[in-house]
Amino acid sequence: MFGKKPKPRRDLPAIDITKKPVKGMFGRTKMVPTTKKEQRQMKAALMKKYPDRYFVDDLKEYNSVKQDLSWIDRIEEFDAFMDD
Repeated sequence: MFGKKPKPRRDLPAIDITKKPVKGMFGRTKMVPTTKKEQRQMKAALMKKYPDRYFVDDLKEYNSVKQDLSWIDRIEEFDAFMDD
């Protein structure tokens, strides 16, 4: 009751719930962005099944990981610095 919350494990890969598979034309499946409401529903169901995993989503809530693309900017800055 008053104990610590279990922390998610960093060694397990994060589950991406930003896109969902949808049946397209000619029997193919394509990935379509999900809404925040769908992400919350998917996350609630997956949290019961995988309580020690991180999730890549747009919710900015507990166990959420947003994709950080700032490393691309740092590489471009370094490349511009070295070219001068």
